Amino acid sequence: MGRALRFTSREESIQNELLTNLVGLGSYQDIHDVLEPRVLQLCQADHFALGCANLDGSVGLQWTSRTTMPLLEHYSEWVTQDFVFQATIAQPNRVLSTQEMLRGQKLDTMETRRRSVEAGLNLRQVMATLLMEGQQGLKGGLAVYSERSRPFPARSQRLLQLLVPAIHRAVSHVQRIHAQGLELDLLKSGAVESGALLVLTPWGREMVRTNAATRLLEKWFARSERTPQGIPQAWVRRLEALSRVKGMLPPDLLRDEREEDGEQLQVTFSLSTILWAGNPLWQVRIIERPHWLREDWLRLLTPTERKVADGVHRGDSNRDIALPLGSTEGTVKKQLQSIYRKTGTSSRTQFLAQGRRA
Repeated sequence: MGRALRFTSREESIQNELLTNLVGLGSYQDIHDVLEPRVLQLCQADHFALGCANLDGSVGLQWTSRTTMPLLEHYSEWVTQDFVFQATIAQPNRVLSTQEMLRGQKLDTMETRRRSVEAGLNLRQVMATLLMEGQQGLKGGLAVYSERSRPFPARSQRLLQLLVPAIHRAVSHVQRIHAQGLELDLLKSGAVESGALLVLTPWGREMVRTNAATRLLEKWFARSERTPQGIPQAWVRRLEALSRVKGMLPPDLLRDEREEDGEQLQVTFSLSTILWAGNPLWQVRIIERPHWLREDWLRLLTPTERKVADGVHRGDSNRDIALPLGSTEGTVKKQLQSIYRKTGTSSRTQFLAQGRRA
């Protein structure tokens, strides 16, 4: 086994300074500005670049660098040809050296080397890592470059690796701040109307929801009807259909309604003024309309008597009430008498006057 690396007091001092200064930063630029001079010093490097997940939800990383932007400015166009990306995506959160990433290939044959020369950068050595976090995926990445042919020493690679968790936390902190701000903006923009609120992307990903929305979704939609994230599958399909529409949106797609035991769930879909990944978000407004009959009376009636009461509320005759129930006028008359007895009323007029929910 090799001997454990021992760092100088100066290296440890710089490392501790970085660990302290990376706490509580509010922007990607702040993280870059804290890291760059000290990382270049620690690693004896010529260039430093920090990449962070785009805060607007679009794919890829937002790169910040004082010196390597000519190479990274259009990185998304050739990222899959970059040997650095190919290696680090396979081993995230681990700082890799040039030799580990090339795996026996010649640097001068690499697309990355060709592009760096075209950008006026004589990059010969690199240490890099991608920051990944479980289901959240790619959070960021960083790279340090040298224009010398001599590889970075093992101690530089180890020092950079020790900083990775702190850099990861700093990037995540900025992303949380932005997410909280976005959530607040979405809630504010949706607060002008009544009802529970759910904000979704055009492909059905949840951005924000109120507690009232959670309660209603769980009440009105069976688990089998919802996605693993708790969104009604029918609504995801509806948003996908709405997103394909060019021009005027069909009014019937902007409304949904459910009814059960006299209760109604009314849903409206409208475009938000806030964009995510370049696409408008959808506000889903959910309003529950309770049964028209006061709750204490509703509990007294059987399911069939509730349907008879609903017919009375609609103004139906005994015959009209009986037909959908597969019953007779005589049976409906008996059921009405039972309703009157339970509620202490004696006529349709009195039943409706005293029974409507306030």
